Amino acid sequence: MKKIIVTILTIVFVASINFTEAQTLTKQEKRTLKKEIKTYKKNPEKWVRMQEGHKKQVTDLRQEVADLKAKLAEMEQLRQEKQVLADKLATLELQYAQLKSSMPSTKLPMGTVYQVQMGYYEYLDLVSFNDKLKTIKAEEVEGKKRYVIGHFENLMDAVQFRNDIKTLGIKDAFVSQYINGNRNMEFDAMKAIEN
Repeated sequence: MKKIIVTILTIVFVASINFTEAQTLTKQEKRTLKKEIKTYKKNPEKWVRMQEGHKKQVTDLRQEVADLKAKLAEMEQLRQEKQVLADKLATLELQYAQLKSSMPSTKLPMGTVYQVQMGYYEYLDLVSFNDKLKTIKAEEVEGKKRYVIGHFENLMDAVQFRNDIKTLGIKDAFVSQYINGNRNMEFDAMKAIEN
């Protein structure tokens, strides 16, 4: 009985192949196919094993497709997480740039600015504070240190700050002028105000 079923299935299989591919097969392909059919007629178990092998291949391929879809979904999730992190990084970099630009600097801006010199001392050394006190700067001149504080673009603001410093007890404080980072040694704030 089993042989009859296998034979009928084989005939149906061959007939369907012949029907669908009859116009596209060459003579050599037809001969090869007929030989294969004869082999299966003589040994139907071989045909059954072949069909089972095909079913296993289909099952394996379906599993591989499912695994690849799962990996693709995981990769998409990682891509989205990466995008979220990139957005956070961009926000943090912007905040950092804003904070950095708002920090006071000892570097003199281009153009004319005014600084208040608090004194000119040979033995007082506050250079170690330069990095910590961004608005106080020590300049070494001829082996001595001159200390200046602030950058004022308006001469009257610098004079007012000098007056405030003097009330704190720093009697030597005066306003100095810097043009493009270089000190103008000829500058006198009182004469500049009078003119």
